[in-house]
Parts: sequence; C-alpha cells; structure tokens
Amino acid sequence: MEEKTVNSAEPMNTGVEEKTLPAKVSVWSKVKKFLFQEITLELTPKQAKVFQEVHDFWHQEITGEDVKKVLFHEITWQSTKDFWLQKIDITL
Repeated sequence: MEEKTVNSAEPMNTGVEEKTLPAKVSVWSKVKKFLFQEITLELTPKQAKVFQEVHDFWHQEITGEDVKKVLFHEITWQSTKDFWLQKIDITL
C-alpha cells in the first residue's frame, strides 16, 4: 500500500475547484456594511464633559449597602414636601 504524506502548511488539492465569491452583492451585505461602518464624533468641550459625566454615572460601583440605603430610606412628610417644593435653577 502506498502511503502519502501531507504537509499541513499547504492546502490539500482535492480535485474540486474552490467556489469564487458571488458576482452580485447581496442586500444583507449592503445592510451589514451600512450598519457596521466606522464613525467618528467630534465633540465640543461641553458635550465631552456631559458624555464623561454620563459614562461615570453608568460605571459607578454599587454595593449592597447602597441598595439597602435606597430601599430602606425613611420617608417623612417633611422630606416629601422639601423634595416637591425645592427651587430649581435652569441654566442654558
């Protein structure tokens, strides 16, 4: 019996030609190319500050003690009144 050795660095030639890429671009390829295109944002310093504050808020560490404080916070009539009647300064 004849034994053949195969070099793993070279692809095996099985006698079947490899399929070529499709000539037509499919709709899914167009959608995927549009959805996953690279974008760049240029932010003003004020916008960058707001984005950083939002990022810091979403990535803050929350402990079990923090959750307990929120869930078991004592609510009084005075604290409710102070909350609803607080003065809000709006600056643009």
